[in-house]
Amino acid sequence: MLFPEPIVPKLKRKVAMVSHDHTGHRYLHWMRHWRWLVVLGGVAALCTAPVAWAMRPVPEIDVATADLVARVADSDVTPYEGIFESRGGLRLPDLGRLEDELAPFTQTSRVRVWYAAPDTWRSDELLIGAERSVYRQPGGLWLWDSGTRRVVFSPREGTEPLRIPRLMDLNPAELGRRLLAEAEGETVVRIADRWVAGQASVGLRILPRSETSTIEAAELWVDPDTGVVTAVEIETGGTAPAFETAFTSLRFRTPEFDVLAFDPEGSGEPVRSAVTVDPVESVSRTSFVPLPQELAGLPRRNDPQAGLATYGEGLTVVNMFVIPQGNLGRQINSLPRVERPWGGEALVIPTSLVNIQILTVDGFEVVLSGTVEIAELDRIAGELVAQGAVA
Repeated sequence: MLFPEPIVPKLKRKVAMVSHDHTGHRYLHWMRHWRWLVVLGGVAALCTAPVAWAMRPVPEIDVATADLVARVADSDVTPYEGIFESRGGLRLPDLGRLEDELAPFTQTSRVRVWYAAPDTWRSDELLIGAERSVYRQPGGLWLWDSGTRRVVFSPREGTEPLRIPRLMDLNPAELGRRLLAEAEGETVVRIADRWVAGQASVGLRILPRSETSTIEAAELWVDPDTGVVTAVEIETGGTAPAFETAFTSLRFRTPEFDVLAFDPEGSGEPVRSAVTVDPVESVSRTSFVPLPQELAGLPRRNDPQAGLATYGEGLTVVNMFVIPQGNLGRQINSLPRVERPWGGEALVIPTSLVNIQILTVDGFEVVLSGTVEIAELDRIAGELVAQGAVA
């Protein structure tokens, strides 16, 4: 069918307009998608850049293992500041009043640190909407919780007593140095180097000799110039480290004085004084009975007058303290006790890294804990029970 002549030009113009509109629509549609592709590409680049940077080859570092270990031992004179993240994978029951102190071993913590010297440093646990700060000064320890508005001062002189590790103790630089210091007699070998917080770090692995140790290996990465440990992973045979800690940012410089000084008046809160700041520290200062210098064949390795004794060699350690029966706290006392191979009952708290056994001997609660298998704690408990007394 033919259209009348006057209609044809109009139809052609209409078809041309429709064609033009359709092409323009496709162009605008493509432009919108193109912009999103650019955005997504930029996001992908930002996400992969840190991975690519961390995966870049580590330059070859020529340093002998013995020299590196010596540098780590001397690294406590090196000032620094940075942020580290630690992750604890231990599964513990509700232990009541010990919950806050043990939290770093069961969860992830993010901490900012400033370090000038062994008796001058600061650590801030970074929480949502609050900070928990610890200031170490030559005269003592300041604890500040911005959430609870609580200020505590504890006088300190010289070496601090045994205690539950604080977050500063779990800082890679501190933990790594202590692990190597305790590893005398253990096997130390080199492993692959890696980048940590922008620092080319040399890898070391400590292999315990004892067959009763829960630790298969402790792996450390060290800044070769300063000896500061930048990352630590403690392996117990699982699919992931039982505990790991690493700097995410790190700079070697002396922190400003104002950052390290705590102003109690500026907090606007009353100051509470305390001789000790955690339950284990309190126990270590109080000796209810003399503790033996040897425990089931294991030599004692700390102050013989302390109320908490440590035994063993290298990274295989057994701790022991004794308190009058019924004084462990309601939550711990409520946990069930089970029959043990040595013929009695005990409370057993197993984890992949540290095992605990609590038994009653001669009217006292004997608390055994350490980086040893439960069978080793059973052996030690059996000898204590056979003696019929703690000392």
